[in-house]
Amino acid sequence: MAKIVVNSNYLEQLSALDEAIGGLNEQKIKLLFDMLAIVPHVADLEKMLGWELILVTVQDKQMAVQLNKFSAYIPNLKFVVRADAPLFTVMPGDKKRRVWKER
Repeated sequence: MAKIVVNSNYLEQLSALDEAIGGLNEQKIKLLFDMLAIVPHVADLEKMLGWELILVTVQDKQMAVQLNKFSAYIPNLKFVVRADAPLFTVMPGDKKRRVWKER
């Protein structure tokens, strides 16, 4: 079987790009929060940015559909409908991986 040897320089470049993407995603979250007038404390925001998935509650399905269009640009942000929760409650979520099912 053939073996591919990857130069460590490429791995370092990929890592640097991944960090840059992570920084840009954080800026997108901050911008969206600003747009929605969600103003968390700085320490809370830093904690949220470390979460695997940020869930934000909304009151109805129409609002969730509208806002989830924005979250398409941010991979770790999702709007969920919870009529019993206050508008824009922010909480950590689980990002479950898809499992390949054998057929």
